[in-house]
Amino acid sequence: MPQDDHGPGASADQVAAILREAVVCDTTLPWFEPYMIDQDVTLPKFHKAGFDFVSLTVSVPKNALAGTMRHIAVVKAHIRSRPGLVFAASVDEIVAAKRQGKLALGFHFQGTEPFEGDIELVQSYYDLGVRHALLAYNLKNAVGDGCVERTDAGLSKYGIRLIQEMNRVGMLVDGSHTGHRTTMEAMEVCEGPFIFSHSNCDAVVPHYRNIKDDQIKACARSGGFVGINGVNEFLGDLKAASETMFRHLEHIVNLVGIDHTGIGLDYVRDVQAIWDWIQRDRDLWPQAGDEEQPYPAHAQPEQVAELVGLMLGHGYTKDEVAKVLGGNFLRVMRAAEPHRN
Repeated sequence: MPQDDHGPGASADQVAAILREAVVCDTTLPWFEPYMIDQDVTLPKFHKAGFDFVSLTVSVPKNALAGTMRHIAVVKAHIRSRPGLVFAASVDEIVAAKRQGKLALGFHFQGTEPFEGDIELVQSYYDLGVRHALLAYNLKNAVGDGCVERTDAGLSKYGIRLIQEMNRVGMLVDGSHTGHRTTMEAMEVCEGPFIFSHSNCDAVVPHYRNIKDDQIKACARSGGFVGINGVNEFLGDLKAASETMFRHLEHIVNLVGIDHTGIGLDYVRDVQAIWDWIQRDRDLWPQAGDEEQPYPAHAQPEQVAELVGLMLGHGYTKDEVAKVLGGNFLRVMRAAEPHRN
């Protein structure tokens, strides 16, 4: 990196101006115990770094319905109690929050367990502000296979009905953590933009959590987008450097164009908690290939400035940078909104 640390050919003033003008979105921040213990540190950290909207994971796999409902209530109470935060369930509300100088927060599920097999709950969760849900978290569930399963089975009949209901109410269908065939079949069924909220490129770094080029192309055909993940193992970089994130971003742009990528950092402040979880559940988090699993490291929210500098330094226009920072996600989110009724 050059001395200004903002990328080749980009000045700090240029980067700061773009971060002020663009609506900067992160589509994935895990937000359950123990990761939300430092919520009064983590959320201001994102806002200070330039983020205007962050989507929080609120699904609770065990005791799914009751646990998730309770968790949503707790998180909403926290948001109400902090003057610098606001809950946002629409694009207009996100944009309004930026104008007010507040950090907008939304909800998503990492898994479909909170629906407990009942598609009528999709509308109820949507009414509570859940705007996207990934289909399977690494392992097989009632919808289909996760990305670490020994099989690569496709979408179940229940999965088809669930996606149809998500389309009807306007909840985005998310393929992160989900098996290859399940996502490909889901994108055939989905009648709107399909997203991978926090996934990197298998063509850049082969890994079970990264997605293949045919998945990226099908996602783009749907009008959707892929959020670049900041986890070191999936980036193929022990330090989770901004340059490595840019490599994955650039691959998507070269493959399907500027309109289909964004940011889904998957940031966790307590990396020891992640490491302990990996060690406890090796079925959920198996070793990828022959190399020993690395101790976790995550790209920091502050690296968004470096990512902007890298894009500018590689010839991206201000408008193109703004699309990656949040414009693409807002477009996709707005495209789903008319289906609410």
